[in-house]
Amino acid sequence: MNALYLYELAKIEAVLLKNHISSISAADRFFVSASLVAIILWNIAPHTAVAQAASYRPFLFAVNDFQGVGDWPLPGFSDEYFTKTFEGERSSLAVPDPRVEVLREYLSSKNSPLTDHAETLLKLKNYRFVIGISFAESNFCKRNIRPHNCWGIGGGNPESYADYEEAVIRADSLIQKYHNSGRTTPKLMRDRWVGWKNHNWPLAVEQVIGALESRGL
Repeated sequence: MNALYLYELAKIEAVLLKNHISSISAADRFFVSASLVAIILWNIAPHTAVAQAASYRPFLFAVNDFQGVGDWPLPGFSDEYFTKTFEGERSSLAVPDPRVEVLREYLSSKNSPLTDHAETLLKLKNYRFVIGISFAESNFCKRNIRPHNCWGIGGGNPESYADYEEAVIRADSLIQKYHNSGRTTPKLMRDRWVGWKNHNWPLAVEQVIGALESRGL
């Protein structure tokens, strides 16, 4: 609807209202008048808004020197910088392994020198066997045939290690070799590891493995 059409419509409504004004109540007259005003404003207002929008000129800008993602790393920052930064953030957000404290308490209850190396042990693939064999061979490393060697590694020519960190890694590596050759249980490992049929050896290893598993380790 355009303004002229609305104006003519209003004139017609006014004539009708004048001819019948005596026959309608004051409330009805107010309602008709208000309706006419609402119709006129509803149809005129959008045109006003459009006119205002047409005169609006948004502020535009352009980045003419943008080179995309090709400029990487950013000037002044090396790949090494970002690698160290993000690795540092990841490590700072790392959640501590709740098993460490459980294993530490278990080894402490056995008065084992391995107590302070619980975290390292849990990183090993065969940590249950490492701990189990340490019990069968030396009562949790209380007796060493050579410095930090409480697994009997080396047989007639026992090996020595600088500390228990090095020792447990070496024990885990040797156990893995046994597993790779098919000796995956204490009983299958016994004859070659011990050198004779010691029936208590696999039982001792299995006892510790079971104790660790019952603790969720």
